[in-house]
Amino acid sequence: MEKYSIYIICKGEETFHEKKRIFKGQLDIIDNFYFIQSVYLTISENNSDILNKLQTRYNTKSDKILSKLGCISAHKNALLMITNNNTKNNIILEEDFNLNNKLPNPPGISCYFGGWIVSLKMKDINKKIKITNLENGINNINYENFRILTTHAYCIKNASEATLILIDILKKGKIKNYDIYLSDNKIINNYYYPEIFIQSKHKSEIDGKINKNHKNTLKYGL
Repeated sequence: MEKYSIYIICKGEETFHEKKRIFKGQLDIIDNFYFIQSVYLTISENNSDILNKLQTRYNTKSDKILSKLGCISAHKNALLMITNNNTKNNIILEEDFNLNNKLPNPPGISCYFGGWIVSLKMKDINKKIKITNLENGINNINYENFRILTTHAYCIKNASEATLILIDILKKGKIKNYDIYLSDNKIINNYYYPEIFIQSKHKSEIDGKINKNHKNTLKYGL
């Protein structure tokens, strides 16, 4: 039976072990857990050009840029660890994930295990998306009509795919927010329904506000 390798991005090992306990009762389908340290960036004399690494609006504040770059760095570290470990059925989770449905058997392809389905246009981001023929299990992302934001939970099938994503990020040098990068480049083309994970209600470390992602990621916001 195929099993998952679960990579959890979080601030410390104590939190890592707390998050592992969420999967109690489903350990028969999990091969191993891996801790990925969250990345918190600061500006110094040696890296003063770091703010230029994120493709964003001209008026984005420095602390927000650093937080988003830290997020990208942590995901790059997760992809690198997957590459080095040569693991398969790799679930990458951010610290604010909550398990909302039972883990299915590992899917045959990479997919989102949670997220927020939104319009292609940022101005319409809060408009509800209607999807016909939604099926339980794997569904295709119709990039002509919608995209998926947030990267709190996604599955990379094997180490080869993780390596390709990592190489592409490094080649670009300057990218947008990680979730927008994935959607703009159609890196992941499928999502699992119903959602396996949602984001917990929490105070964002990026802007310090209580976000609504616990609502937006329930049933992908549909």
